[in-house]
Amino acid sequence: MSSEQSIKERVQNGEKVEPSDDLPEEYRKAAQRMIQFHANSEIVGTLPEKQWIKKAPSLQRKRAISAKVQDEAGHAQVLYRVAETLGLKSRQEMLDELVEGDSKYVTVFNYPTKTWADAGYIAMFIDGAAMFRQGSLVESSYAPYSRGLRKICYEESFHVKHGEDIVRSLATGSRKEQEMIQDAVDRWYEPTLQFFGPRDHMSDHTDELQEWGLKVKSNDELRQQFLDEFYVPKLEKYGLELPDDKLEYDEDAERWNYSQLDWDHFLDVSRGGGPMNDERLSDRQDALENNDWVRRAAGVA
Repeated sequence: MSSEQSIKERVQNGEKVEPSDDLPEEYRKAAQRMIQFHANSEIVGTLPEKQWIKKAPSLQRKRAISAKVQDEAGHAQVLYRVAETLGLKSRQEMLDELVEGDSKYVTVFNYPTKTWADAGYIAMFIDGAAMFRQGSLVESSYAPYSRGLRKICYEESFHVKHGEDIVRSLATGSRKEQEMIQDAVDRWYEPTLQFFGPRDHMSDHTDELQEWGLKVKSNDELRQQFLDEFYVPKLEKYGLELPDDKLEYDEDAERWNYSQLDWDHFLDVSRGGGPMNDERLSDRQDALENNDWVRRAAGVA
């Protein structure tokens, strides 16, 4: 039996594999692409909220959002280290590819955070979406990734609670605060559902990732699960409305049906055409340059 057949048989039986196993090049490349994408998303994901550390309305809020941003940066470092175990790229190579625009991250971070409500929304609903995605990936066939995700999911659960506390405060606050959080929902609705990636039939990689056991659930499965189990119930709980006139519960299928999303816009943003793409990569470039002395001092530059 070939190495490829052996690994496929193992992962399809629910086993996990280690870097020391005789992993086929195709497996390593698929895992590299997925984990690098995840790491990029964590590091870029610090940027929309970072600006609200100074502008948060209280010292308690400043401390909480500061801790959250630090957690996200830490998650990125864990994931870059996991990706390095595949033996294809160094952490520095991955960071260079990110700032040069040669590797991707989730499109949701290419939109501006205009108000304090956006910071609460991201923590509750974007991190909430991440919990569904990452919770499924704990079962991924690549053991180092699975182990790293256990720590990440534990910390993300606190981020969601932090965000829900902000959303609750605004949704039960003054009329102005209620309007602010509803405006955030209106603006972030489509980017949130697009967080899970393109429709399954549009995806170039889902079938391969599932064949290798790297990805357990498809984009559409996760999107629907998030909508049914978290997004709609939480919005209803706080009296918030989704800006979708076709949103309707299907009693027979026991799920929420929703309008078709703008996938042309999604693809444009994923290719660098979003409102904040250039600024996000510029911020990462600045961070690399400003911290170069640390890497040189540590002998890792």
